[in-house]
Amino acid sequence: TSDNTSSSIKNPNGILAETLLDALKEGNESASDKICAIRKKTRDRKREIAEERRNKALKGMSAFGPMTGSSAASSASAGASSSTDNRSASMFASVFGGLSSSLMPSSAQPRTRASSAKSAEAAQPAKPAWMAEMEALDDEKGVTCAVCQEGRTFQPSELLGLYAYMKKVTIAAGQGGATGDIDGTVMLLSLPMSLPRSSVEAWFRKARVAANALEGSAHAITAMSAANSTSSGSSGRSNHFITTVSAGNAIHCSCHSKAKAADRNHPKAPKSEWEGASLRNSRVTCNVILPLVSTKTSSVPLMSVENALADVNNVMANTLGVRPKSTLWGCLHDIRFLLLRMAYGEALNADCGGGSSSSNFLLALYQLYTADMFAANAEHDESPEVSKHARNLSYGFLLGEDIVDLPTFDRNLNSRSKRLERGVAESAPMAALCSILFYNVEDETGSGTKNGKCLSPTGKAPSPTRQWEVNKDIFLAGLIRCAGHRHSLGLTDSGCATSKGLSAGRKNVEKTRSFADWRKDDIRSQHKTAMIDDYGQALRPMITLYAVFDQLSREFVVNDDESTEATSERLAARLESCYKAGDIEELLQVAEIAMSRDLICKYFEKGCTS
Repeated sequence: TSDNTSSSIKNPNGILAETLLDALKEGNESASDKICAIRKKTRDRKREIAEERRNKALKGMSAFGPMTGSSAASSASAGASSSTDNRSASMFASVFGGLSSSLMPSSAQPRTRASSAKSAEAAQPAKPAWMAEMEALDDEKGVTCAVCQEGRTFQPSELLGLYAYMKKVTIAAGQGGATGDIDGTVMLLSLPMSLPRSSVEAWFRKARVAANALEGSAHAITAMSAANSTSSGSSGRSNHFITTVSAGNAIHCSCHSKAKAADRNHPKAPKSEWEGASLRNSRVTCNVILPLVSTKTSSVPLMSVENALADVNNVMANTLGVRPKSTLWGCLHDIRFLLLRMAYGEALNADCGGGSSSSNFLLALYQLYTADMFAANAEHDESPEVSKHARNLSYGFLLGEDIVDLPTFDRNLNSRSKRLERGVAESAPMAALCSILFYNVEDETGSGTKNGKCLSPTGKAPSPTRQWEVNKDIFLAGLIRCAGHRHSLGLTDSGCATSKGLSAGRKNVEKTRSFADWRKDDIRSQHKTAMIDDYGQALRPMITLYAVFDQLSREFVVNDDESTEATSERLAARLESCYKAGDIEELLQVAEIAMSRDLICKYFEKGCTS
């Protein structure tokens, strides 16, 4: 859906109608169920019409036609000799198989008109083999191409991509944009060289693997230099990132190429590549096609995948003005910003005129699949520290949170301690994301597995003792610290607000319609009973992000398209329930957080001072 009022849209009634239906769905479960049922009925009816047209076209393609005149031909040849009739019937039977009975005359005597009609009704032509094969085909499941309406069931060797809109985001290092803090580089390099008492040895060992790999690298030197300048009071230089949104419309890369050529060569109304693509993308602006990588991509030629990824990298380089140093970290930063934007309740359609929560969760899931592929290739195609850094970040975070939570920890002891505490707070969202990406199907306890690998031989479900599930309270503590740290910096949004219509700062960020406004009619403002009410607005984004991570951990495995779509719908439903929470207490219940309120306030205050 879209509320885009661009002058290029001459008849926006359809888009406005869809937007009205989306508005009616919000906050009304009965209306939402009815609208979803109507939309499903409409899609099914369109599919039936397309199926009827296809069957009609396939019948017309038959070299012999529908064989409606077979009985007439048999009557006309009734006066011929018996041997000639038998030879003709045998010849036609060998061609059509099963039609010999309709071609063979039953008697030499002339038939009446009534008997001829009865025999014509009884003699139904047998279905050709190709038609029986077509009827036996399964329906297309999962995402389908916007042009040919086929997906990976009927076109397994064609690469599907997702229409998306990519834009550049610039954030100052002192305003939550320090790359080394976000990706945990500063935190990993600030960890102690020896194992602290009461810390888990496995965490320390894997964290040191990442720290040792980063030591002396160009990224580490830049990150530590920026961290030192930020500690001295300087805001630091600005860093540039990419953020991507999508309306959830897929297309074959080959179909896009053909449609692009057709749009360019149109005799009356030629269009540019992305002008025509926006029409196929439900009139939502787009400027890139993100290839969909999953378990069903194995039949796609490797060259097609490489070409599609090269196109994405070119668009990213043109948007940023420089080619990204790491495709893996570029993808992870993109996912983090997308989830952060949804956690803050920002309207994702402000950039391109369309895109719902479910369609953008679908985008995030496929980006996670792509990041998993990048991580597997990073050991060979990139520097060794890239893969080790990403895979061991969550262990470094768990160790860092354990250290800064010790009663004996003193942040004022030295600059290393200050960097560690700040690094733990800022890297919490990325560490949680990497934990779910790399260790969601592995046993954190190491029991019942071989080398700590997946409990399920097929990897079809998350492990009940996965890293997130075992240590979710530690990740929650880190996210609360992150909320306090962002509050101390005066950040009230993700930093990805569109520049359209904004003259100064990020004060007028558009929120999604279902995002409940806690500032209206705040009854507790007169007599607050708990300190957590004071921190409710600042805690809200990270508590919402925790609920999204928790649902994602329950769902995420590299699945086929059908399961991915269902997962995105459940994630969107969980996000909507968080949006509709009326206050911080209700949000904590929706997020299923049992941590004491005093402890939440304690972590928040520590984040404010980090």
